[in-house]
Amino acid sequence: PSSIVGRSWDIEGVIGLGFLRILPVATNADVGDDGENVAKKMFINEARSAGRLDHQNILKVYEAGEEDGQPYMVMEFIDGGETLRSFCSQEQLLSVAEVVRLIRQSADALDYAHQQGVLHRDVKPANIMLTNAGVAKLGDFGIARRMGVDQTQIVGWFGSPLYMSPEQAEDKELTSQSDLFSLGSVFYEMLCGTPPFAAKGLSSLIQKVCSEDPQPIHEVNPEVPEVLWRVIKRMLAKDVADRYATGAEIVRDLDDALDQLERALIQLTDEQKLEKLKELVFFSEFSKAEIKEVSKVADWRSYSANEAVFSEGDQEQSFFVVAEGSVAISINGTRIRDLETGECFGEMEYLTSAGRTATVTTNRETVLVKIDKDFREWASLPSQVRLNRAFQNVLVERLRTTSKALARALGG
Repeated sequence: PSSIVGRSWDIEGVIGLGFLRILPVATNADVGDDGENVAKKMFINEARSAGRLDHQNILKVYEAGEEDGQPYMVMEFIDGGETLRSFCSQEQLLSVAEVVRLIRQSADALDYAHQQGVLHRDVKPANIMLTNAGVAKLGDFGIARRMGVDQTQIVGWFGSPLYMSPEQAEDKELTSQSDLFSLGSVFYEMLCGTPPFAAKGLSSLIQKVCSEDPQPIHEVNPEVPEVLWRVIKRMLAKDVADRYATGAEIVRDLDDALDQLERALIQLTDEQKLEKLKELVFFSEFSKAEIKEVSKVADWRSYSANEAVFSEGDQEQSFFVVAEGSVAISINGTRIRDLETGECFGEMEYLTSAGRTATVTTNRETVLVKIDKDFREWASLPSQVRLNRAFQNVLVERLRTTSKALARALGG
C-alpha cells in the first residue's frame, strides 16, 4: 500500500490470472524496529480490512501471507490502473457527469465498507483507481480501522492532510462521516482542479480544514451546477451533525443530480442551434435575424421516455417546441393528443398568467426547446410579431382539427 512511507514495492502483474502479487522490499529508509513494525502492521491491517470486503467498487484482496520472510498480498488486477489523481489538474478534468458517476460509485463503496464495520481513513484521489471501463475501485485500506476491534487500530496520526476531516485534523475519534468528508474533498478537486483546502504549511491547512469554508465552486468552475455544490457543501460540513450520515444518502442525492444533468441544457454550438431551429415547422417563417434572437434564450433539454415535462396546475410561463421525439397531452387523466417534432405546446400559459391546464409527458426520448416568458420583454418588435403569428397559426390549426374531430363524433 502506498500509505507505508519509506518502502518500495515490487509489483508482479499476473495477467493470466487477473490479479497482482505485491512483495514489499526493504530499503535504506527502513530504519528502526518501530518503523518496521508499523509498516508490517499497516500491511496486515490492509489484508484483514480489505480482504473481508466484496464490492464492485472496492479493490479486491484475494489472499495475504508471507514468503521468504516477506509479507505479500494477492490483489485484483486493474488493466490500465490509473488513479483519479490523474484527473485532478485543470488541464485534465473529466466531464461533470463522469465525475458525479465516479464519486457516486465511491460513496456506494464507502457505504458498504462502513456497513461491514470498516473505516478507510485515507480517502484521496490516489487511492481510487479507474478501470478502462470507467469504474471506480477504492483501494489502499492500509490505515483502515475495523470499528470495535482495537487491535487493528494503527497508533499515531495518519491520513492525507489535504483530504482529512476536521475531527481527523484535531485527532478526535473518527466515524464513518470522516470518510465522507474526505470524499467531498476529492469531489471538489475533481470538479475544480484544486483542493477545497490548500495552504503552504500544515498548521495553515489544519486551520482551513477546521474553520474555513472552501471557495464556492461556481467561482472556480462555472460549469458546475448548483445542485452539485449543495451536495459538496453538505459532504464538507464542519459539524458532523450537518454532514451526510451515510454514503447511501450521498448516492441518493447524486442519482437525483445525474437525472437533472441528463436533461439539462444540451451543449450545442450556436450554429447547430440555428440550423436545428430553422428545420422546425414552428419557426419556418422566422427570418435568420429572428431565429438568432430565439436561439439566445432557448434552453435545449433532453427527456427520457414517459417523463413529465409539466403537470396541470404548475405555475410556469414558458412554451416548448419539440425538437426531437414526441409528447402526449392529457387533461384530467384523459389523453387528448400527441405532438411530434416541430410542434409547440404551452403557448396559452406563455401568453397569460394562468397555471398549466394540461399535463405533458414524453412518449419516448425527446429533446425540447424551452422559451421563457422573458423573451417577450426584450425581443425586437419583428420577432414579437412573428412569434404571435406563429401562435395564431398553431391555434387556427388546432381549432380546425378539433372541429373536424367533433363533427365526426356527432356524425357517428
